Amino acid sequence: MHAKSRSGSAIIEALIATVLLATAGVALITLLGQTAHSMRSVRMSERQTRDASERLDHLVLLDRADLLAREGQTAFGGWALSITAIEADLFDVSISETDTSAPLLQTTLYRPDTANDRQ
Repeated sequence: MHAKSRSGSAIIEALIATVLLATAGVALITLLGQTAHSMRSVRMSERQTRDASERLDHLVLLDRADLLAREGQTAFGGWALSITAIEADLFDVSISETDTSAPLLQTTLYRPDTANDRQ
């Protein structure tokens, strides 16, 4: 009878090991799914930041008069652009996906008034 109870415990041990292995497998598959989702999200975020950076590069080339003409919130190449004159020579420029979303990129531009220098 001792051998019979021993073979029953081996089956229980094998069953417990199988359940543990299955649980670990499910956890690994879940982790891989989350990693793939995170990678897609990072790629999309990098692409958006790169596109916003290209748009911001165009704005950096603008002179003072162009910045003053675009002051406020406007649409610019599919992006929401915000230009604010914070001082006579300084402009805060930020670019975001929509008017209500957080800025993806933001910078401050120095554009002195050169009208007096020309005279």
